[in-house]
Amino acid sequence: MNTTNILNPKRQRPNVLLLYTDQQRWDTIRYGGSTQIQTPHLDQLAESGAYFDHAFVNCPVCMPSRMSMLSGQYPSSVGGCTNGIEMPEGVPCVQDVLGLYGYQTANIGKLHFKNHASPYRDHREPYPSYGFDTLILSDEPGCYDDAYIKWVENRNPSQVDKCRIDTPPAWTGKPISVHPRDVIAPYVFDGDEDLTHTAFVADQTIEFLRQRQNEPFFCISGFYAPHAPLNPPRRFVEMYDPDQMTLPHRNQGENYKDTSEQQWRKVKTYYYALISHIDDQIGQIMSALGQFGLREKTLVIFTSDHGENLGDHGLVGKGQPYDSSARVPLIVSHPTGFGGGQHYSEIIEAVDIVPSILDWCGIQIPPYMQGRSFRSLIEGRPYSARESAFIELRNPFAHSYKAIRSHDYLYSQNNRGQEQLFDLTVDPHQTIQYPLRTANY
Repeated sequence: MNTTNILNPKRQRPNVLLLYTDQQRWDTIRYGGSTQIQTPHLDQLAESGAYFDHAFVNCPVCMPSRMSMLSGQYPSSVGGCTNGIEMPEGVPCVQDVLGLYGYQTANIGKLHFKNHASPYRDHREPYPSYGFDTLILSDEPGCYDDAYIKWVENRNPSQVDKCRIDTPPAWTGKPISVHPRDVIAPYVFDGDEDLTHTAFVADQTIEFLRQRQNEPFFCISGFYAPHAPLNPPRRFVEMYDPDQMTLPHRNQGENYKDTSEQQWRKVKTYYYALISHIDDQIGQIMSALGQFGLREKTLVIFTSDHGENLGDHGLVGKGQPYDSSARVPLIVSHPTGFGGGQHYSEIIEAVDIVPSILDWCGIQIPPYMQGRSFRSLIEGRPYSARESAFIELRNPFAHSYKAIRSHDYLYSQNNRGQEQLFDLTVDPHQTIQYPLRTANY
């Protein structure tokens, strides 16, 4: 199929590589101003493209965030605003649209369109393709006999047990108890450094790229890290001094009151080490792009599905509208498409990413997609910037909210009518709540 860009006959449609991490906060890229973390390859990627410091997901938990971003629709439109609600087959996503234009599409690593564990899921069974030509799936490494464990087994069978972590509560097979998936219980990865799940995603991505030098591709590299367990290889832990780590931004009435300052510093050290390991493997992917002659032809996007509270607000994990949970890094790089070293503070929503991809590929944006392309912003053409980002979470019969995040304020209301308002001009870490009405409906 002819892949020439219809907007410019001399320009070929770009390949698209989406580097997609899990649970990575917005403030964990050195290029963006974090002086503690070491991310040289992501810094280089940002220097060759555009860095956005106000990118927000539309639902800060894994499944709905991924379903929303890849479909270009808000979570409530897709039909899932919390984990546990699976992606319906037949919802058109970016891979479906690009596939119509001759792209070879792949997801390598985490996708999380279906539940990790349930009595009805056997991880040895093939996953629905969801429009991908290649699907090398490992949604939660170390728990199941999935593609990651088979990869480890093929490379070094003696290392399989060292790559295991605890099986989840809903698992119906023989339980495995090795290491807990607890944010505040970090540990060094037991196996060899080149056998982590992060290394698996990079290795399989590189192999995919090796075979795609003469046809356009769309590839998602689905890293599970820095999601807990915080288990980086030792080399990356040793890059950091826990005593230099800043403490969480906390407020009244919090959880984890018994967690010491020393432990919080250790948690951040291991979390940062996981990100540095991802950065190292992304460096290998980018090197392979250049080696295969693909770098100049490839649009590279780096982002995450949500953040990690990391002790902020006395919380770990995700799910809240706070920046620590809903704000994510976003880098877009295409060396021949636009100049490098661009830094933007315009508000970008996760639903904007897929319309932007299609726009760069010279493909019309389907009317059901609710995001807006930011290509014109990067290319210096007229662009209508968002005034705010919309964030939502809905747990049936449990905590739910809708939130608006502008540059200066964060406002949310939950399903009990309780409101929160933070003035970010004086309280950037969202620890001082303005008094508002509380109604019980």
